[in-house]
Amino acid sequence: MPALCVGPEQLFRQIARLLEDGALRVNDRFPSERALQERWQVSRPVLREAFRVLEMQGVVESRPGDGRYLRSDHVPDPARTWRSRLHRNRDHLHQIWDAREAVESKAAERAATRASPEDLAAIEGALRTIEEASLPVRRRFDLNRKFHMSVARASGNAVIEEMVSTLLLQSSQIGFKEALHDRQWPALGGRHRAIYDAIVAGDPAAARNAMIDHFHRMRGAVEALETD
Repeated sequence: MPALCVGPEQLFRQIARLLEDGALRVNDRFPSERALQERWQVSRPVLREAFRVLEMQGVVESRPGDGRYLRSDHVPDPARTWRSRLHRNRDHLHQIWDAREAVESKAAERAATRASPEDLAAIEGALRTIEEASLPVRRRFDLNRKFHMSVARASGNAVIEEMVSTLLLQSSQIGFKEALHDRQWPALGGRHRAIYDAIVAGDPAAARNAMIDHFHRMRGAVEALETD
C-alpha cells in the first residue's frame, strides 16, 4: 500500500471531484471509512478531521450507526475553510506557540553547545528536505516536525524533546500551514536555515534569537491572514 499522504485540504478536493463526476449526489451516503482510507490513501484521524470540518459547514451529516451523508452540492474552498478554522482557534494557537517558543528557544540554545556531529547531520538533513521540497509537498507533509524535533533532540534534554513533540502535535491539529498563502512559505522556511547556521556556529544566543524570530514571523503570518 502506498504511503498515507493525503491531508484534509486534499480530501475536500476529492469530495468535490466526486460531485463533479456524478459519483456522489446530495443525500447519497459516503462509502465506509475503510473504503475511503484505501481509495484516498488517508489516515483515519485526517479523514475524520476533514469530515468534522465539513459537518460544521453543513456539507456532511453524520448519522450514528448509519454512516455519513452528503447534504450540499457545494464543497467549500479548502484554504478558505482552514483560514476560518484558524481564526476560531487563534487564541489557542498563540498559547501553544508561546509555550513552543519558550521550550524550543531553550532547545536551540542548548543545541548550539551540545549538538554532536550526528545531531547536526540530522538537523541539516531535515532542513534540506524542507528547502528542496516543492510547495505541494510542503503543504501535504509535516516536514517542519522533523526539523524541530531534530533540534529538540540535539538539546540533550529528554524532557524538552517530549514537550516539543507534544506541542508540535497540538499545533498541527489547528491547521496553520493549510491556511497559509503560497507567498508566505519562503519567508517562514528561511528562518529554519538561520536556526541551523547559529547552532552549527556554536552561538547559543544567536540560535535562541533565531528560534524566537521564527515564532515572531509565524504570528505575523496569522495576522496577515486575518486582514485578507
